[in-house]
Formats: sequence, structure tokens, C-alpha cells
Amino acid sequence: MKCEVRQQSETDAAKWNEFVLSNSMGWAQFLYEKIGVDRYVSYINRSFAIVDTDNDDEILFVQQLHQTNNHPILAKMRLRREKLTSRWGFVVKDNLPRKHFRKLKECYENYIDGYIREHHIKRFTMDLAPMSQWALEDKSGVNPAIFFNFAPRIRYTYVVDLSKPDDKMLADCEETTRQAVRKIEASGKYEIVEASSCEEDCRTFIDLHKETYTRTNDTGDIKSDSYHETIFFKLIPAGIARVFFLKEKDSALVLATVAILIYKNTAYYWWGDSRNEIEVGVNKYLLFKIICMMREAFGKTGYFETGGAYVHLRKGKYKGLNDFKKCFGTFLHPIYQGTYTKLRH
Repeated sequence: MKCEVRQQSETDAAKWNEFVLSNSMGWAQFLYEKIGVDRYVSYINRSFAIVDTDNDDEILFVQQLHQTNNHPILAKMRLRREKLTSRWGFVVKDNLPRKHFRKLKECYENYIDGYIREHHIKRFTMDLAPMSQWALEDKSGVNPAIFFNFAPRIRYTYVVDLSKPDDKMLADCEETTRQAVRKIEASGKYEIVEASSCEEDCRTFIDLHKETYTRTNDTGDIKSDSYHETIFFKLIPAGIARVFFLKEKDSALVLATVAILIYKNTAYYWWGDSRNEIEVGVNKYLLFKIICMMREAFGKTGYFETGGAYVHLRKGKYKGLNDFKKCFGTFLHPIYQGTYTKLRH
């Protein structure tokens, strides 16, 4: 066995996706069409695979990776703080023999250590995908990042178990969510439609995104139009993403949107936006109905991740996001993290 690093651009897309889909650490974020997409245009895609050149370049490992300068102001001052970041971590081939794993790790170390030296990387941080088969089924409590020289950390996300009984889907939600869903459902004023891969729907999505981030005084975090165009014209056709609109029946006006990522029988609440003046509870209603739609699509199995948990916060924007994401009858699920231990010379 001889290991070698191959950049994403040097690897066949079909072969890459076959590896992701056939191993338990795989998830949507690792698929060839998605792995390099990031919300910040300054992030440079450095995702790579490690292959066995003695076995027809069999893929053994995939790393989702970006290089970034985390502080644009400092960059302008020529005080660069280059870092590597991985929002979703890596996929290792299942049941890799121990001696093969040692060779894989050695290849990984040599590549990362060399990259850090060459590019003067100050910090390399990583989160692991929480909705992979491995993450959902593993009971060991061991963070696999430690085996690749990462000092372990942990945070949490909210997840809905889609296999719960029908009558528990709404009953498990918080009271204000139950009230909003029942009230809006009874009004009959709205309909939910799925967006298609077309210019008009993409523009609607972009406009609502900008309106939302302007309303919340977060204009500096508005995503580029090209980012949303990737969702509509690459990820939706590939079956990786789905986007839904909540429309007012009388006016046909789109009031709110939700974008989700799909992988096998799991889904992730990716983006949600809405108009400035809408009925209270509309966003909760839309997301709840989408959760139920995915449950039906998955045959009442699987999981729906509503997003990052900030249970410890007492006020502020992320406290509000925490309260929204937990209110759908969720449970807390770990996201393993790590910070790479650099080799000192």
C-alpha cells in the first residue's frame, strides 16, 4: 500500500462520490459538487483525497478543507493570520486495517505539516459532520479527530428524530410552536411550494436573503449572488439541496424561504429567510411542515438537523437562533471538533 494526496480537481467526480456514499462517515457536504462551496468568497477550496497508488488509486480518505484569512482588516494591514478550517471534517474508509491506517495517518501528517510550514498557517480547526451514519450510530463517545493529531473539543446541534410516532411530531414541539402551526394551518392563507432551478426562483431567494440580513443588521454577512446561484443551478439539479417557498395564496407573494441539504434519509436546515413584515409564527410553521415533508419522503425514518445549539447563551442573536432551532421536538446531538497539534521543530 502506497498513499498519495490528490487535490479534488485531480480526482474523478464519480469515483469521489462513490467513496463518500459508500462509507459511514460520508455526508452531503463531502460530495464532489458541494465540498468546495463555502458561504465566504474569501475561503479557498483546499479539499483533497488520499489514494492508494498500489491499488488503482483507490480513495481511502477525503478531507473537506478551506484556507482563509480570518480577519480581512488585518489582511489589509498586511498582518495576515492564515488558517485552515474544515466545517465538516473528513471521511475515512470503513474497516481499514490497522497497518493501512498507520500509513494513511503518516501520509496525512506529512501533507498537513508540510502545508502548514509552506503557507505559514497559524491555526487549523475542524468540525466533524454530525449527521453521518457513523456520527448517528457511534456509541463510543470517542472523537475520531484525535487520531489525526487534533486536540478534541465538542459542541452541539439540534436534531429531530423522524421515526417518532405521527402524533408526537407536533406534540413534542414547544407550546408556542404548536400554537403557531395550528393557527396558520387553520387560516388557510398560505401554501408551500418547492422552488425550481430557474432564474426567477433564484432571484426571489437572493432578494429575501438580503432583506433578512439587512433587517437583522448583519449586512456584512450577506452571501454573494454566486453562492446562491450554486445552490439553484448545481446543487438542486444534483439532488443535494432543496428549497421551499411559503406563498400567500391571494397575492402569490413569497413570504419566507427554507433551503435544506439532503443525504440519504437525513436533512439539514441550511438557510431560512423571510420578509420584514410577516405574521408571527410563519417561519416556525414553514420549517415544521418541511420537517414533516422530509419525514414522509424518508419513509418516516431518519433525522432532520435544525442546527447549532447555543444552550449556554443568555441573550443576543444566537440565543434567539438557539430558541428557534430547538423548538421542533429536538434532542441535543454532539458535533466533535478539534484543533490540529502542529509539529514543533
